[in-house]
Parts: sequence; C-alpha cells; structure tokens
Amino acid sequence: MKKKNTALIAGIVVLALLLVFYIVLHNSSKEDSKDTEKSTETAFETDVNDLSQAIFKTGDADYTFTKTDDIWKYDADNNFPLDQSAFEEIINKFEKIAADRILKEPEDIAEYGLDSPAVTVNLKDKDGNEQTLQFGDTNSVTSSSYMTVNEDNKKVYMVSSTIVTALQFNISDLAEKEAFPTISNITGVSIEKDSQTFTVTKDSSSSTGWAVTNWDGTKKDAGSSQVSEFTNPITSMSWSEFITQNTDDLSQYGLDDPTVMNINYQVTETKSSDDAEKNSTDTDFDNETGEDSANTDLNSDSENDTDTEEKITVDKQETLLIGSQKDDGSYYAKLQSQSGVYTLSSSTVEAFLNAQVNQFLSTYVSDYIFADLDKVTIEKDENTYEFTKKTEEQPVEDDGKEDSKDNNKDDKEDTDSEDKETTTVTTYYMNGNEIELEDFSQFYSLISSMECQEWLDTVPDTESTPEMKVHFFKENGVDVAVEYYAYDSSFYLVKDSKGNASLVNKMKVKELTEAFDAFLEKQNKES
Repeated sequence: MKKKNTALIAGIVVLALLLVFYIVLHNSSKEDSKDTEKSTETAFETDVNDLSQAIFKTGDADYTFTKTDDIWKYDADNNFPLDQSAFEEIINKFEKIAADRILKEPEDIAEYGLDSPAVTVNLKDKDGNEQTLQFGDTNSVTSSSYMTVNEDNKKVYMVSSTIVTALQFNISDLAEKEAFPTISNITGVSIEKDSQTFTVTKDSSSSTGWAVTNWDGTKKDAGSSQVSEFTNPITSMSWSEFITQNTDDLSQYGLDDPTVMNINYQVTETKSSDDAEKNSTDTDFDNETGEDSANTDLNSDSENDTDTEEKITVDKQETLLIGSQKDDGSYYAKLQSQSGVYTLSSSTVEAFLNAQVNQFLSTYVSDYIFADLDKVTIEKDENTYEFTKKTEEQPVEDDGKEDSKDNNKDDKEDTDSEDKETTTVTTYYMNGNEIELEDFSQFYSLISSMECQEWLDTVPDTESTPEMKVHFFKENGVDVAVEYYAYDSSFYLVKDSKGNASLVNKMKVKELTEAFDAFLEKQNKES
C-alpha cells in the first residue's frame, strides 16, 4: 500500500510540473507576440514611374541617379553609358517590398545592424517627396534582411535579402558595354610588344597551311590544331569590366603605349544587284525584232523587282589595344574601333602575351600528303629512290554488247562528235618504273604520320650521315628535306631543312625502315 501511495504522489507532482511548464510557455509566447508579428503586409511601395531621383549609399560608394525625359543618368558622369534596362530592374524592386515578419518596438536597432546600415536608399518623386529605406544585417537563419522606412525605428521589417544583394552594386556593373565583335574564320593574328612581333597566319607554302613567326623572327610551320587552340578564345572574347569612355588620358591605363594585337578574319556577306542592264538589253532586242512591246515591258518590270544575291568573302581586321594591369590582375584594354576602355581577364590576355613558337609546332615531323606533291626522294644505304605520279583522264571502257555496236553503226559520226565519258587515273612510279599504290602507301603512311616526342630549341650538330633522308618537293611550293640520325638508345634525331629538330621514338623509325626495306625487296622480286 505504501508503494502505491508513493507512486500516486509522484504522478501528481509530475502532472503539476507539466502544468506549470505549459503556463510559462504560453505566457512567454503571448509576450513575444507583442514584439514580433508574422506578416504578409507590404513594407514599402511606390510608383516607380514617378521617381525622378535615386541615391544609393553602400559601403564607401555613393551613387546618385536622376531621370530626365524618361532617361536615367548617372550624376557623377553625364557621359556614363548607363544600361537603362539594368538600372530599371533595380528601381522596380521598390515598386512593392513585402515583409516576411515585423519586429515592433525593438529595444536596440544595433542588434539588427541598423545603427550603421549596409545600404541606404533615398528616393525622390516628381513632386519632390522623399522616402528613405535603410537595410541592416541579414538573418543567417531566415535569410531575411532587416529594413526600416523613413528612419522609423519602432518598426523593423524582415524582407528578402535578394533586394539588398541587388542594391550592393558597383557602378561599372550598370554600364552598357560595347559588344565585342563576332569573330570567326580567323586568318591571322599578330602581336606587337616591346618592338617585337609574334605572328600566326595562314601560309600556302606551309605544309600545314599555317605558319608561326616567333618574337625573334624565326618562322616555322604551325599545326592547325595548335592554331585553333590559340585562336578559339578570340571567338568567345568579351569585356569583363567597364572602366570609362573618357579617353583623354590613356596613360593611366597603360594604353598610351599599348601592346597591339591585330586580328585578321573573314566574313561572308551578301551582295545584291538588280538586273537592269540585262532587262535593258532584252527590251532593245524586242524592239528590233518587232515583238509585242507590252509583253516585253511586263517581263521587264517583273525582272526589275527581283534582285540577284551573291555571296562574297570579305577580309576584315580588328585591332585590340592591351594596357597595364589592375590590382586584381586583369588588363586594361580597348578596341581601336570602339570608344570605351574595359578590362580583360589575365588568363585571356597572358595566353597571347606569352605565346612561344614551340606551342604551335605540330607533333608530326613530315606531315606531307603525296597527292599534294610532285615527287618524293628517299636516300637510304647510299641509294636514291625517286617516287613520282602521273594523273590523266582515260576513256571509260564500253561494256556494251557487240550487236548493240552494230545497231549504232549508222550513228557513228554523231557518236564520235559527242564527248566520251572519262575517268581520272593516277599511276605511281619509283625511278620511272610503275608501282602499286597499295605497296607504296604501306611505308609512306609511316613517313607522313611520324610524330616526335619533343621539339628541340636548338638544332644539334651531327658528324655522321643520316640513316635515311626524305625530300618532299612541289614546284613553287614545298621543298623540304627531313633527315633521320641515330641519337641514343631511345630516340632518333630528326632534322629538317627549315631548321627544326626533334626527337622521335626509336621503335617508330625502326618500323618505318623495315617497312621500306620490305617494299624494296618486293619490287626487286617482281622486277
């Protein structure tokens, strides 16, 4: 019985404690509700179309904008190219600001960062009425920012922090930047720096179609893929930051003595012209022959309404001026064809300023297609082998039946007068003797696809004679000799007559020489 009484008393005590806790919690909630109320009410609204001035103070920045004739302008610089749509996007945020929660009669506004606001906005309408909004800290839990209206500290609104983020802008963010030209089909790039010039350009005499000229004037063939890697950033280049349109003193940006980058490219344009001359000729003809002039005039009017269009390729050039660096590492820059000064990222600019010839060299040591050459001469084991080809048009053999030929006998004269169907036939020769293309290709493909491990900055002197020498020739075009020297246990040294030197895997050269020897052996057997 005693145990039952003890349990009953303990239960009553627990119940009493729970009741006390509920009363305290309920009263606390009521007390809190006096100071904090959830709200869906509008914290601020105005007719943004009636606004005539807006002043923004954020950090050390102080920007004033005035609207005249429905155009907003930046007061500190009347020539500043203010992006109207971007600025109106900011102004439109004041049309209606909703409050997530309202704090009434806070004891200390410093707790909300409103004693030193992060952003202060002063708005004035056409009638001169002014309103002030102040934004303090951002609540890390709710992601809401604290705001007061007209310095009424008895009511603090919790509003979306995205509003404050939009108001913390830099003036350059609101500049309407000049568009960087759309550039594609680049034909050449030259960079002039410190009285030296680096050039990458299309070159018909190059085996790859491109040539690169180093800062010291050294010219070499450039790999097409390496050129594309170098020029591709130009096709997507855009300004980072607007600086100014005042170009009276470019020396402060290092643009009085800039690095000059000329970009040559081609565009396809449509050229239209009418057929007036043709129509006039047709009309004169009709008059001379006495044909119906009414029909002639009708046809002429119809043709005059139709323009002929012709696609033409036009060469163009843009000149980019690159100045000094900002503290953040970006470079001041401007296009010669534009008025504004902007910045470009350091990664973009330095890829051009630090260009070196070796980065453009193809890994192929002799990327010459035999079809594009007149002849190839190979020297090996004190013997010389000259490879040539002959291309001619030959008539297609008639596979028709004999009786068909008899039936057409009477029309022989007409048939002979017509053009006969032909086909292009290429015959390959070594030292004047005909060879099979398949046999030739088995070793020549190894020559044209030979890749090096690395290009050497200097050409080593060699005392021995090359184990193999290949001479590529085309009249008024390619005239290059490539020599293979034994170098060490891993590599062959490959030198060409253009002053290039590289190291090639020894096993690749072995594969080539064995394939060539096998070709010669087969030719000897067949002869």
